[in-house]
Order: sequence, then structure tokens, then C-alpha cells
Amino acid sequence: MEIYAPIAHRLGMQKMKWELEDLSLKYLDPVGYQEIVEALDEKAAEYDGFMASIHDQITSRLKQVGIDGYVYGRMKHPYSIYRKMYTQNKSLDDVFDLFAFRVIVDTVADCYNVLGVIHDLYKPVLGRFKDYIGTPKPNMYQSLHTTVVGESGIPFEVQIRTKEMHEVAEYGVAAHWKYKQNGQGAGDERSYEWVRRLLENQEDADAEDFIHSLKVDMFADEVFVFTPNGDVINLPAGATPIDFAYTIHSAIGNHMVGAKVNGRIVQFDYHLRNGDVVEVMTSKSAHGPSRDWVKIARSSNARSKIRQWFKKEKRDENIVNGRQSFESELKRTGVTLKELTNDENLPGVLKKLCFTSLDDMYAAIGYGGISALKVMGRLREDIQRIIHQHQTERQEEVPVADQPQIMRPAVPQRTRSEQGIVVEGLTNCLVKFSKCCTPVPGDDIVGFITRGYGISVHRADCPNADPARRKPNEAGRWIKVSWGSDTKESYRTTLEITAKDRINIIMDVSTVLSSTKTHVSSMNARSTPDGFALLSLDIDVPDSEQLRSVMRRIEQISGVMRVTRPAG
Repeated sequence: MEIYAPIAHRLGMQKMKWELEDLSLKYLDPVGYQEIVEALDEKAAEYDGFMASIHDQITSRLKQVGIDGYVYGRMKHPYSIYRKMYTQNKSLDDVFDLFAFRVIVDTVADCYNVLGVIHDLYKPVLGRFKDYIGTPKPNMYQSLHTTVVGESGIPFEVQIRTKEMHEVAEYGVAAHWKYKQNGQGAGDERSYEWVRRLLENQEDADAEDFIHSLKVDMFADEVFVFTPNGDVINLPAGATPIDFAYTIHSAIGNHMVGAKVNGRIVQFDYHLRNGDVVEVMTSKSAHGPSRDWVKIARSSNARSKIRQWFKKEKRDENIVNGRQSFESELKRTGVTLKELTNDENLPGVLKKLCFTSLDDMYAAIGYGGISALKVMGRLREDIQRIIHQHQTERQEEVPVADQPQIMRPAVPQRTRSEQGIVVEGLTNCLVKFSKCCTPVPGDDIVGFITRGYGISVHRADCPNADPARRKPNEAGRWIKVSWGSDTKESYRTTLEITAKDRINIIMDVSTVLSSTKTHVSSMNARSTPDGFALLSLDIDVPDSEQLRSVMRRIEQISGVMRVTRPAG
């Protein structure tokens, strides 16, 4: 269990790994093993009927869409069920995704097509999709994993892969070398460098030393440490005592006041090594975790639990700290908190940020759920609108006789800016693009003569350029502009994406941007309490045609509900 099953896993030999685990369990815990086997036998007829029904549904739909694929289902093997039942204290009926189906197809493109078919047939479970084709495991395992719920309400997992991927998944390195001889899989020798080192260690060390070093050093991307009682804890490489504490239990982490490694007191940012014996020192009077721990912790599990503690236990403090942080950032713009959150602006501000109240927003900033800078980015247009109002009010305070007069030449003139904009009626003027709508070549545009800042170019559909919203005394400041023939190579614009919150949504969007050769200057993302992901991207594109193409590609990503260009 400790040696050969992990080796089989590292070699990608899943079939052998499962067999070794089941055989080991049969002798290590014969009672638990027998209970699981008997429970599965009792429900065999029910389970077989369910699996046959799902098999027929998927097979029939694949034939309808013209995809040649082989479908088969299986139960989770006894040791996999045992781990979930006994480590999580669950009954067999409570074990999630007890069933697994595999769909074997000819090409990678078919894999993704089948994924769409499966999600069309059944309801996908949020956060349970994994793309191991785009990001293979270190043992070269490749497959698409998704968990869905059938009409009967029973969840099950579907794995989708090609025939070559399936052989590598079942037989690991042996299948890899088979395909490598045919010219496939070249360049993967480094993935199995550890095998050569393992064999060299076997030759140079005695049996006892070899077994010890094998247990400790076999996994390069993981760290195995021990509790004082000798239990093995698996952590990501670079993990700290903080990660260890929260892996044991969130209460241990929340009350931690110190840590010992191999009997010696260490700092919280100490990087644990294979074979370390870690002891966590706790105190009932501890005030809880420090906010700095989020930066020190390596595992997402620890960071999530730390944030949850601050979210629940320190709400009042979070609100105060969050407000101070946000107000400090806002001061840099010259806009006051009172102006931004008055009765007129507040509903729009909360709607954009998906918060129900200002206190919720301050609390989220306070416990680290979202940064003050990200909030500022989301409210950029509102802040700029208030700044513009300040400028207008200051200008209106100047006597009319002292205000700069806008002179129109009797003969129509045209000027061409460095940004590729042709301005009708003015010469030698500064041109800039409005940040509220970020126009690109191909958009219908209009110009606004600012006081001291040149011509501000807006998209014609921008709310700030809407004729119905224009002030009567500013009618003469709106002028005709157009795109020239000498536009620049790229223009910066903003996209906002609303999607169902799931694993890899950012990676999928990034893949589309990479495949379309679209440069990304910044990306902000956050989750909402109702299960959505909100992404804001600043990208560089040559024209609106390319921009629309990128937007269409993003809209095709699974879970994406809306892709828009902000305006106003």
C-alpha cells in the first residue's frame, strides 16, 4: 500500500494501482473490506440497472450526433469507496460519484464534442470539471473529467479520452513507450527521471535504507510529513506549518500559536520537507489567525479556511478595515466616499459589485475576499463621471468672459491625430479615447471637446454620448470624428464576462485569448455569493471585427453567460 501502489500511480498504471489497493485493504482491514463488498452485492441489481440506462442514453446520443465512441461504466473500486466512507464518516448512500463512465473516442476534438453532449444530456455539477488534456498530470495521464446528475438525481462521473490516452491511463509507462517507438510522446523522459534515480538508489543502499528513502523522496511535487503519532500527512511542495495545521483541522489552525519541526521551534513560513515530524502548539486563548497567514500558506485549503475565519469572526473589524482601505484608495482620485455612495449613485455601485449593502462590500475588502483596488477598477466609470462633474462645476464658476471660447473656422478643416482619428472642423488638437467605453477602429464614434484635455472620443452607443443625456449648454462641444486610414496596430479596450463559477474558467478564457493571439494587459476576477464568476479584461485588438471574433469565441466556453463591452 505504501510502496507499490504509489509507484504504480506515478507510472500511470491505474489498473494495477487499484488492484494493489484493493488487495492491501482486504488484509489490512478485512472487516471494512467485507462490509463494502457485501453492501455493493446487496444493491447490485439496482446499480446495474442504473448503469445500463446511462450507458444506453449516452450511446444513443453519440450516434445521433455522429460521434464514433465506445461507452462503458464501472463502480468505484472498494478502496476508493473505503477512503470516502471511513475518512469522511459517510454511508455508502452518501458517497458522491459512486459510478464512473468512460467514453473512448478517436480524436482530441471528439473529446470536447462529447463533453458538450454530456452537459446537454445531464446537469453538470459546478466545480467538478477537470481538463487533464490541456493540463496533463505528471504521470502523463490525460482525460476530461466531469461530474453530472442524471434524471434520477444520482450523481456520476464521466471520463472522456482518446484510445491512446486510455491505454496510457490503464497501463501507464508501458503504453507510453509503445507510442514513443511510433514517434509519439518524445521528450517525456524527464517525467520518469525519478525511476532512474530510484534504481540507482537500490544499487547503492541496503534494503532498509532504500525503503526509507523510497517512502520519503519518491514524489517530487508533494511533501509527506508526519504527526507526532506517526500519521502521514500529504501536502503540496513548499507547504508550511500553517498548511499542516489546517489540514489536520480548521480549529487547530485557528488556535495555533507556534510549531515544532523535529522537536525544534520554527517560524510559520518554514518550508516543510519530506519526513519532517510536525507538532502544532495551540492555545485556547489564541486570538485566531493573522491576516499575513494567507500570504504564507501554500495550499488553497488553508487560505480558504483563514479567509472564512475572518469573514465569520471579525465582521465588524473587517467592515472598519475595509472602509478605511477603500476610502484611502478613493482619496487618490479626489472623489469622496460620500459622493460615490450618495442616494443617486449607491444602487448602481452595489449592482456592479454584486453586493447587497456597503457593509458587505467593506467586509469583503476587510477579510481579503476582494481588494480595494479591484473595487476601484469595477467603479472606474462612476469615479470618472464624478471627476468630470468636478471639472465642469469648477469651469462654470469662471466668469463667461474669462472662459476659453470655442472658435469654428469658416472653411471646414480636418486634422488627423496620431491615434488614427480624423477630426472635422478643428486643427492641431489633442485627441484621447474615453475610458468609459474604450472605442476601437470599426466602432461608430463621436467627439467631445473637453476643457484643457483636447477631444475625448466616445463610442456612439456610449450612454455618456447619448443625445438625450447631453446638457443644453454643451451641445456645441459635440463634434463629428471618424477613423482614418492610418490607424495604429492595436487599441486597448475592455471586456466584461459573466459566467457560472467553476474550476478552470479563467484558464479556458486565457486559452481562447492565446489561440486568437490577443494580448491581455490586465485581468480581474472574483466570485459572487450566488455562484457566478465576474471577469474584467483589458485587451489590445486592431479593430472591432477582431474584437467581435474574440467575444464570440469566449461566448462558446462552457458556463459563459454573457460577454459585454462596458459603456458609460
